Amino acid sequence: MSENEKVTEVLERVYKPRRLLEAWRQVKQNAGAAGIDRMSVTEFGARKGELMKLARNRLRAGTYRFKPARRVLIPKPGKPGKFRKLGIPVVMDRVVGQSMHVVLGEIFDPLFTRSNFGFRPNKSQHQAIKYVRGLVVKGYRWCASIDLKSFFDEIPHELVFKLLRRRIADERLLTLVARALKSGVVVEGKFERTTKGVPQGSPLSPILSNVVLNEMDHELERRGLKYARWADDFVLLARSRRAAQRAMDNVSAYLENVLGLPVNRDKSVVAKMSEVTFLGFRIFRRKIRVSPEAAEKFKHQVRELTHRNNPLSMHAAIQKLSRYLRGWSAYFRVQEFKSLFGQIDPWIRRRLRSMQLAKWKKPRKFQRLMISAGFSPGEARGTSVAMRAWRSSRRKEVQIVLDSRWFRKMGLVFLDDYTLAPT
Repeated sequence: MSENEKVTEVLERVYKPRRLLEAWRQVKQNAGAAGIDRMSVTEFGARKGELMKLARNRLRAGTYRFKPARRVLIPKPGKPGKFRKLGIPVVMDRVVGQSMHVVLGEIFDPLFTRSNFGFRPNKSQHQAIKYVRGLVVKGYRWCASIDLKSFFDEIPHELVFKLLRRRIADERLLTLVARALKSGVVVEGKFERTTKGVPQGSPLSPILSNVVLNEMDHELERRGLKYARWADDFVLLARSRRAAQRAMDNVSAYLENVLGLPVNRDKSVVAKMSEVTFLGFRIFRRKIRVSPEAAEKFKHQVRELTHRNNPLSMHAAIQKLSRYLRGWSAYFRVQEFKSLFGQIDPWIRRRLRSMQLAKWKKPRKFQRLMISAGFSPGEARGTSVAMRAWRSSRRKEVQIVLDSRWFRKMGLVFLDDYTLAPT
């Protein structure tokens, strides 16, 4: 199919039984909270046959309507008082939206540029980071980092429909997209209309945001600019500050005047790539490092999970912490400063030692464990430990009783095990 040829009979692809079933499997895997109807993913699954048939029949008849999403505010880690708006659709709408997402992806993905790494098959944030590092090595060490103000909330609906119609000649599908975008949200029990934006939380938001920013991508390609993008996070790279500033000014004007997307100029910067955070990393000429912002968010989360007053048992607390550490390390393991994870591990263990001492409460409990660890009864009885004092977690006796082997038996993930050798 040529780039100028339009696709017809798109709605039929959306309501194919096999595709709806695949969409359901994805929604089931993602789980998530219930929408305004309070029906959980598990409850939907118990009535899957009946509800999937109902959705398909309504799609075929052109009578499918999306329910308003339930608006929740998600605190931004490390930013007190700052929240991200999230819309939670009902499960049936998530299934239909996921099917639409896949179909639109099949149509538009061939038009996306190679520097677009977001929400695409066989593309990832890690690839975007390594691509930028490759450009830095080639001498593109200056960067224009442009921040789009509330991007998902500000996408003009008219722009979405204009871009979809360039490729799709099926008004039934476009009507369905319009119903999804204009279905509104429920905020603290009150309905609010949505006249712009693509709600985060909808399966449609990734593909529609890609369709919109694909316009910018092709404009950057036309101007011969080097860049990398993942969703609405993108950087423009240049060989000099002057070239980066020129790119910042020209592209910001294009985004605001042509696409109608406001730029947050307070958060947009021109600097060396090593001084700019992109997808949680700082990129140097030869090495990739976890950004200071990402490191602080990580420490904030670890502090929350290892508070001395944690009501969970020690085993349950370590299991919960390890799930977080496993996910965090899976993403940030591409960083190449070998000592970083090795420096964090002792700090985590110290916090856990402090938590365990507080749970044991009485020094006599610790003295008995000292004897089990090989100390003489006299040494144990002569050791007095302040069980709730942070300083106690550094004592030699505490480190011997609660050593690395103890933590491994409890299932604690050691970040240093995930350190990659520099490439």
